[in-house]
Amino acid sequence: MKLTRLTLLIGLSFAITSCSLVPEYFRPAAPVPATYPLQDANETVTEAPPLTWQSYFADADLQKLIAVGLEHNRDLKTAVLRMDEAKATYGIQKADRLPTVQGNLAYDRSRTVFSSSQAFEAELFRVGLGISEYEIDIFGRVKSLSQAALEQYLAVAENRQAIQATLVSEIATQYVNLLSIHAQLKLAQQTLDDRKQTLQRTQRRFAAGIDQILDVKAAQIQVEQVQAQYAQWQRQLETTKNALYLLLGEPSQRTALTIKPLAALKLGTTPAGLPSTLLSRRADIRAAEHQLKAANANIGAARAAFYPRLQLTTNVGLVNSDFSKLFSDTGSNYWAFSPQLVIPIFNYGRNKANLSLAQARQHIEVANYEKTIQVAFREVMDVLSTRTAISDESASRTRLSELESSRLQLVKRKLDQGLVTYLELLDAQRSVLDAQSQALQIQQLALQNQVSLYKALGGN
Repeated sequence: MKLTRLTLLIGLSFAITSCSLVPEYFRPAAPVPATYPLQDANETVTEAPPLTWQSYFADADLQKLIAVGLEHNRDLKTAVLRMDEAKATYGIQKADRLPTVQGNLAYDRSRTVFSSSQAFEAELFRVGLGISEYEIDIFGRVKSLSQAALEQYLAVAENRQAIQATLVSEIATQYVNLLSIHAQLKLAQQTLDDRKQTLQRTQRRFAAGIDQILDVKAAQIQVEQVQAQYAQWQRQLETTKNALYLLLGEPSQRTALTIKPLAALKLGTTPAGLPSTLLSRRADIRAAEHQLKAANANIGAARAAFYPRLQLTTNVGLVNSDFSKLFSDTGSNYWAFSPQLVIPIFNYGRNKANLSLAQARQHIEVANYEKTIQVAFREVMDVLSTRTAISDESASRTRLSELESSRLQLVKRKLDQGLVTYLELLDAQRSVLDAQSQALQIQQLALQNQVSLYKALGGN
């Protein structure tokens, strides 16, 4: 009967833990327009499917590099370990919602001396189970702390996803840079070979008395200038390789870097005019909202600190003066049920200050959430607003490069006929090199724009 009564009391203590002082959560309105400005007024706006890196970066060589980076990159590994850390913290906080049952085995020996100089000695053995200072969560303080820990864990998980998206985009960007620099290096090598041939031709013409020593010096200067550019591109190629290998995170640089023309690298595209609700797919925005929910839950815990806290200590077990008879039928049993009500009276404003602190942190998280959305919206707008301009410039640069190459061929023929000076040839050669180099740069910029769009729209 006594054990049944104790069980009923413990069950009743669990049943009354249903009150919560956590404020009702409302998602703040996004401080951005509902849609992105359309590039074309007749363009149909549709909800795009999720952007996965496997579908967006369809190039096989780039996919191989991304897969290596996702496996070995140290920043991503640290993010995963942060998730384990947050998960363990949540597990610890969640465990506080349930009582901790402990087994105990105790031995007491006492000696009492009476005034008549007589002494009495006694010993006692106890074994049992007990719950020590378990807080019955009447006002939801422990539950609020557990909820806050859960939201913190979810925020860390979203941050890991954001780090992965950043890593994927950085690998793709560095691969684009690598191909672009290699193309510039190839162009510099071709130009250098051409300039050396021009120098040899000028030296022969000087020896024949056709050209002057000034023409020879000008040709030598052109060779040295291109030689310096070649060395510069060579240096940038090596540093870009090092940056890419760092992102891949391998202990040794054994992954082959496939070199191909920039035009052979195909990336995914997304139409303009996408609804800004796509920003809800961004992991950094979801992480900011989880931080806001955690701050909201901490307000509930701070509010609950103003109310009494009910703590329960209970024990049940066996007792006997003879250890050998402790578990026999002649042994005695005992139980203890000790609830304790702790009421805050004077704490010199500590609870009020803690509540103000929780509310201030909640306001900070609201501002952080709104700022995260604004930054994300701006990043998408930056990519979309420059896409058309980059495309137009790329087409113009390509046409300019073709025109400059045609002009160079005409100048060479006229030089052979004696209709133009050698300085006009040098000018035409410089113009061709500049036009071709700028065409490669704008092609690189177009590919980087596509990579940036993947990250801005919350690729995963």
